[in-house]
Amino acid sequence: MTILKVTYGNPVASIKGICEHYQISDRTARMIVKELEQERGRYGDYTVLGDGALKRVNFLAFTDYWQFRKMLQDKNARKHVPVYSPQKVARSLGFYGGETYDGSGNQIRS
Repeated sequence: MTILKVTYGNPVASIKGICEHYQISDRTARMIVKELEQERGRYGDYTVLGDGALKRVNFLAFTDYWQFRKMLQDKNARKHVPVYSPQKVARSLGFYGGETYDGSGNQIRS
């Protein structure tokens, strides 16, 4: 079981919220979410919630999928994709307020 203590940010976002955060078009976001729905084995059943205009997406899963999208689509490269870790994604996005992390999810000691 995965438990996240969120001190900053929201782990669930609307399509519009994802578009604003990543500065991508609505069409691009919806295409990626449609692909993400096919990855239930990797991200779980609660990755995409709702239908139509009320659709909400797990922001951490969206970020991870977008990062490894090309590798996940290739059956040979898929074997080398790291295991999905929502904590690592959350740390790299700054969800844990006072902690500082480098791009690979390692904490920087100060």
